[in-house]
This record gives sequence, C-alpha cells and structure tokens, in this order.
Amino acid sequence: MTRELAAFDVRLDRVEELVLIALRELGYLDERGRALLPQEALLRNTVERAQPERHSTKKIREATERLLSRGILTWEEGSFNRAGELHHPARYGETPIPLLCYTPTLREAERENPRNGVGAAYSASAHRVAGHLMRIGHLGKEASPEARAAYREDHRRAGLAGPHELPRGFTYVREHERGM
Repeated sequence: MTRELAAFDVRLDRVEELVLIALRELGYLDERGRALLPQEALLRNTVERAQPERHSTKKIREATERLLSRGILTWEEGSFNRAGELHHPARYGETPIPLLCYTPTLREAERENPRNGVGAAYSASAHRVAGHLMRIGHLGKEASPEARAAYREDHRRAGLAGPHELPRGFTYVREHERGM
C-alpha cells in the first residue's frame, strides 16, 4: 500500500491500490517523484506489477477513472514526436497526447527516536525493491555508464514522459530483492 494513501482520506478497493502502487513505483524514476504516462502504459505497468493477482484491463480502467474523479490522479497534456518520445509539457508542433499524472503527497517526516519506536531497527522479510533514483551529486560522484543505460531502458520500457536520460546528480538502482 502506498504511503500516500492515508493522506487521501478515502477508502480504496484492491484494484485502486494496485494502480497507485504502480504509479508510486514509476514515480521513483522521476526526480520530483511524479509519474506522467499514457493510460495504456499505466495499464501495462499495473498488470506487470500486480502479479500474481490478475485483474482485467476493464477493472484497471474503472479504478483509474475513480482515482481521477477523486483528484488523486489528474490529466496533463503531453506530446510525442516522430521518434515516439513522450514530452511533458506538450511541445509545439508535436502530436498531443493525454497523460495521467500522479504526484506524491508530501508529508513532514517524524524525527527518529529509538525510545518511541519511530525509526527503530526492524527486521524485514524478503521483498522486492522497485528501481529508483538515488541522489549522489552532493557526494561529488557521477553515475556509471551501466546505471545510465539501465535507467534509459527502464524509463523507456515503463512508457514514461520525459527524457530517458538519468537526471544530473543522481544514479539509478535497478529493481532487486532485499532481505533474502
């Protein structure tokens, strides 16, 4: 379940949760945490991430419409060029395309205090960690060519709008398993 769900103050069904989980994970590929993509790309990404649960594309579309009606998701206008690259905002002279937009809800984090349990050490069972950006510019480091190539591939495969080049000051950590 996404961390942002509590901020929405609404009840969500399982398919809506799966759509938001996919969007949150796709937002890890953007330095602002947003996911901007065509509806077909959201459908594909939700189905891929929801395995082994199987939900019809009709149910995913309906869940997306409910999230839009509540303002949890919005429509933005993007465009694509002759090479099929998606851009946001839309560029003059390119073919317009509606993009679903997910923007994470920002909340102030609590200070870590081992006495009250917040931030205390815990043991986690094995779980999948979504691919994500990691800030490294402040360390005077640059991303490796392998990280740049992996980001390009994963960003393109997800069907996200925006450049497929790794943002300056970041590296990319591919999806992996943790706690094995």
